[in-house]
Amino acid sequence: MEAGKAAGSWYVTREEAERGSPSRRDGVGAAKEAALRATYCSFIRDVGIRLQLPQVTIATAIVLCHRFYLRQSHAKNEWQTVATVCVFLASKIEDTPCSLQRVAIVAYETMYRKDLGAAHRINQKEVLEKQKDLILVGETLLLSTIRFDFNIQHPYEPLKIALNNLGIPQKEVKQVAVNLINDVLRTTLVVQFKPHYIAAGSLYLAAKFNNVRLPSEKGKVWWHEFDVAPKQLQAVIQQMTELFMGRNPCSIKPPPTPSPTERQPIISSSDAVLRHTHSSIRSLSNFDRGASRCMPVDCSTNYKSTVCSARNEAEQRTYM
Repeated sequence: MEAGKAAGSWYVTREEAERGSPSRRDGVGAAKEAALRATYCSFIRDVGIRLQLPQVTIATAIVLCHRFYLRQSHAKNEWQTVATVCVFLASKIEDTPCSLQRVAIVAYETMYRKDLGAAHRINQKEVLEKQKDLILVGETLLLSTIRFDFNIQHPYEPLKIALNNLGIPQKEVKQVAVNLINDVLRTTLVVQFKPHYIAAGSLYLAAKFNNVRLPSEKGKVWWHEFDVAPKQLQAVIQQMTELFMGRNPCSIKPPPTPSPTERQPIISSSDAVLRHTHSSIRSLSNFDRGASRCMPVDCSTNYKSTVCSARNEAEQRTYM
């Protein structure tokens, strides 16, 4: 597998990603960590869409968040702050900059989108300044955590090149492959495998779903377009198949239903969504934890409708 062993590598084994994270060492269960991962990915996507950011910028923000939690713990760094900071930094990395004020306002309004009264508090100067200051503090921690490594590649370009070189005209194959990539972004696969492996796995499954035969005869083998090793490619395809076709019906399981006490805000101030404590980032965390769930996938269901249903459910999540 494409697991990085050298210091500073952003690629780890499945075991390291799912069982050896800092969050797990701090007592955050696997189901809860997976649910938090799904939630911050949805939040980043929603904020990015409201900011009218391109998909590549949103993808970069998600990868930044995944990388942050490879080195830092959910128990000490609340996802609301980290996700907001990742959007802000990603907009600069991808040369699609958004002002600090705009990011602070949109993130706050997105967090409180089901409570308009609370959302309007961001219009108060004191509240806005607090959020802006916290994002800047969070950016410092994010930069030190990722060691100022802005080299983030995505599977979209390798997929595009392969589709052109292989002469695959079916638009459905391309669209399903892109949908697969977008959904894989929400998982630990992006810290297990390099982008060209995810692109290759997405093309393989997209072709399979659309009954399109990929060239495999001598002289033109489809996976050669991605410069991948067959064994590692098989590993990524297996995990993607588990994720989307029901062998492991729900890799992102809902966390246990919180007790009434657990549903209370962890801070009492009504005008602070994000705050910091020393070198860790803290934020209000009374979002509906039970809302973060993954729909079981029926193997007999067409993939495109399954992805659409799962995405619709994710878009209906209530953050606050």
